[in-house]
Amino acid sequence: MEYILTAGEKHLADSYTSEKMFVSSEVLMERAALAVYDVLLEKKLPLKKICIACGPGNNGGDGLALARILAERGIIADIVLPGGTEKMSDTERLQYRALKALCSEISTTTAVPEKEYTLLIDALFGISLNRNPEGSFLDAIRAFNLLHDRGAVTVSLDIPSGVNASTGQICGTAVLADITVAFAFKCMGNVLFPGATFNNEIIRKDIGITSLSLTKEPRVSALSDEDIVLPERIRYSNKGTFGKVLLIAGSKKMSGAAVLSANAAFRSGCGMVRVYTASENREILQETVPEAIVNVYDDDDPLRDITECFDWCDVVAIGPGLSFSDPAKKLVRYVFENSPVPIVADADALNIASDDPGMLINESRDIIITPHVGEMSRLTGLSVIDITGHLLGTAIDFAESYNVICVLKDARTVIADPSKKACINLNGNSGMATAGSGDVLTGIIASLMAQGLAPFEAASLGCAIHGKAGDAASKRLGEHAVMARDIIEDIR
Repeated sequence: MEYILTAGEKHLADSYTSEKMFVSSEVLMERAALAVYDVLLEKKLPLKKICIACGPGNNGGDGLALARILAERGIIADIVLPGGTEKMSDTERLQYRALKALCSEISTTTAVPEKEYTLLIDALFGISLNRNPEGSFLDAIRAFNLLHDRGAVTVSLDIPSGVNASTGQICGTAVLADITVAFAFKCMGNVLFPGATFNNEIIRKDIGITSLSLTKEPRVSALSDEDIVLPERIRYSNKGTFGKVLLIAGSKKMSGAAVLSANAAFRSGCGMVRVYTASENREILQETVPEAIVNVYDDDDPLRDITECFDWCDVVAIGPGLSFSDPAKKLVRYVFENSPVPIVADADALNIASDDPGMLINESRDIIITPHVGEMSRLTGLSVIDITGHLLGTAIDFAESYNVICVLKDARTVIADPSKKACINLNGNSGMATAGSGDVLTGIIASLMAQGLAPFEAASLGCAIHGKAGDAASKRLGEHAVMARDIIEDIR
C-alpha cells in the first residue's frame, strides 16, 4: 500500500522531517536533486541541450541543485528564472549561490530561450500552486509545451507545473511531462484526472521523508503491485470453503451481463455461484456458465425463491442487466430491505435506487455500491461535470451519508467508506471503457467478499484486480480490441 497525499499533507511531512527529525531543507533539496539525476541516468535521457525552469520556491531550489549536480559532471544547462532572483526562498537562494560559485558563466534568463532543446526540467511550482500561472510563468509553461511537441523530453519535479496537487484540476494550463519524479509520496494531482493526463509516467523516489514524517495516517491510499493478489487458497478445502455468491442479474433479452458477472466471480476464486434471473434466461445461462446454479423467476412472482437463495449465499450481487421493470424494482427493494448478507449493488439496482436513495441506508449489513459517474449523477442529483471535478469528495460524502462503501467508477476509480477512508485505483486503461466491464467488476468484488474479505478491502482489491486484468488484456490485444470477456480471461 502507498499513501496518496494532498499538498497540505506533503508540506506537513516536509516540515516535520526538517523540524522534528532534524533533516534540514537543504539536505532534502540535495537528495531530491540527486534522485532526479538518478532518474535521468536510469531512463538514459539525453544529457545535452538542457533547459531547467525554476520558480521562486523550494521546487525551484531542487532545479538549481540539479543544475549544479549536472555542472559538477561537466553538463551545463540553461537556467530560466521567470520570477527573477528577488523572491527566491532562502534555501533556493543558497542553491543559486552554490551554482554560480561553481559555474559563474552559466546562462540565466527570465524567459525560455528561442532555441532547440532535447531535455526540459520543470521546477517551476511543484505542489504549491493554487491559482492560474500568469505572465512570465505562463510563458515558460507554454514554451516548454511547444518544445515538447517538437520532441524534447520533459521531466517535472514532484508534479507538472499547472496541476493542482490536491485535486488534479488544471490551473489554466500545465506542463506536459513525460516523466514526473514524485518525492517521497505521490499526491492527488499525480493520479487524479485531469492532472493524471499530464503525468505520463510517475517515478516515486525516497529523499528522506518517510511514513514516520506523517503526523497522522493519510485518509487516501492506493494498492501497490505486491498487494494485488487473489486471496490465498487453503489446501484442505471444498467448494463451500471459498464462498457462495448469489447473483441477481439479467432480464428478458439481457442475459449477457449475468454471464459476465458469474464468470468473473468464478474466475476470481469463489466456490459457487447461483444466478437468480428471468425465466427466459435459463437455457443461455446453463449453456454459457454450466458451473453455476440457475434459479429463474416469472414476472408475476419475482420473489418466489429469494428466501431460499438468501439462506444459501454468503453475499448478494444485484443489478447487472436487471432492467427497470416492475419485477426488477420489487427485487431491488426487497434485497435492500431483507438481505441477511452483504450486498454488492451495480447498474440497474442503482438506477432503481435513484428514485429513493434512502433504501441504501441499512445499519445491519454491509452494502457496496459501484456506480459510474452517470449513475452517481442520478443517485445524487449532481451533474456529471460536478462529480468528475470532485470525484474523491463525491465518493467520500456519499459513503458517509448513506453508510455504504462507494466505488465511484471513472477513468480513475475511487473507493470510499463511511469513515472517510479512501483508496484510488491506479490500474486500468481506456480499453476497459467497453460494454460489460462494470459487470465483470461486480462479479470480482462479490467473489472476494464471499471468500471472506472485509467490504472495503474487497472493493479496493477488486478494482485493482479488475484494472490489472484489463492492463494484461490490453497488452495482449491492444486497447482498441479489449472486450469484457477478455478482462475475465486475464484475472490472476
